[in-house]
Amino acid sequence: MRRPILLLIIMAIAYSQSELMSQDIVKGVMFPLLFSAALLILLIWLVRRFHSNRRGDGGSGDSGDVFHSSGKSSDRDLGDGGGDGGGE
Repeated sequence: MRRPILLLIIMAIAYSQSELMSQDIVKGVMFPLLFSAALLILLIWLVRRFHSNRRGDGGSGDSGDVFHSSGKSSDRDLGDGGGDGGGE
């Protein structure tokens, strides 16, 4: 939650300090570029956040499920469950 707020603050400061027709390199070029970069990062963050919510359970659980299904404990469970069919 801190990332979008920080990006919005950076965008607001860069927008307020930028002057596109200025001859000064900082106000005429650097602040507009900073604003554009912050806007692009914010849009990428929003797209990734909403895209991961559409997958099912939020995306963060997906990687955890993969780890547990392919982890060492699952391999031992498969080996123990298979057996050779013989009893003791």
